[in-house]
Amino acid sequence: MADMDPRIQERRIEILRAKGKKRLRIVLLVVSLLLLTLGGVIVTKSSLLDVDQIVVNGADGELAVLVSEQSNIQKSTPLLEVNGSDAIRAIEKIPQIKTARISKSFNGTLTITVTKRTPVVASNVGSSWVLLDEEGRVVDRVLELPFNYPVLDGLNDPPQMGEWVSDQVLPAIELAVNLPPILAANVSSVQIGEMLELNLFGEGKVLFGDGSNQNEKILAAATILEKADLNNLVHIDVRAPKNPVLCRSTECSYAS
Repeated sequence: MADMDPRIQERRIEILRAKGKKRLRIVLLVVSLLLLTLGGVIVTKSSLLDVDQIVVNGADGELAVLVSEQSNIQKSTPLLEVNGSDAIRAIEKIPQIKTARISKSFNGTLTITVTKRTPVVASNVGSSWVLLDEEGRVVDRVLELPFNYPVLDGLNDPPQMGEWVSDQVLPAIELAVNLPPILAANVSSVQIGEMLELNLFGEGKVLFGDGSNQNEKILAAATILEKADLNNLVHIDVRAPKNPVLCRSTECSYAS
């Protein structure tokens, strides 16, 4: 048998070496993927990355406990398995909570940071009072009217805790919280309706009309209350704020 050409033999050896290197790379790749998968499983299941502590910022006492419970996040849950979106949605269902966010630390601490809703007005419902925030959500229900809360009259079919009032009530809330001191000191309540009214202590009222041009109407009413003699007052009509009318007779107001 004739000897093989050295060049052909060398070429065959190179081909075999290339195939061997390719197989080796494939084997190394498979082994690496297996090791990564195994490592990921170990990391996610390791108690070193479990929730060891839940911290609530922005609330304290019973509310902080409620926030933690409502999140439904349990200690010993792997941090990477915590569903932050679901927890946030659940927490924001609490009437007193406006926003929530969750942050994770790989030292085992999970932090829930909340922003509380602030009640700004009150409305009488039977033998109790509901407290509403500026967005019209019922954030609390109390037996006695808290000091210095503006009062809304005419809240029909009041919502339950955590629910929102109808859009028709929002202009009355906006008006109540924006009253300057000279007006707030004289107003006993804000009457809800398509045509807003400010009921004054003693006697009389301010006919405010709809929710438009609130700043101009507030300025007109405040100016009259500050400077005019209010004896025998029936009402102050600021529905046309550039031409306010002080009425001491039920016949002096223009038509609505």
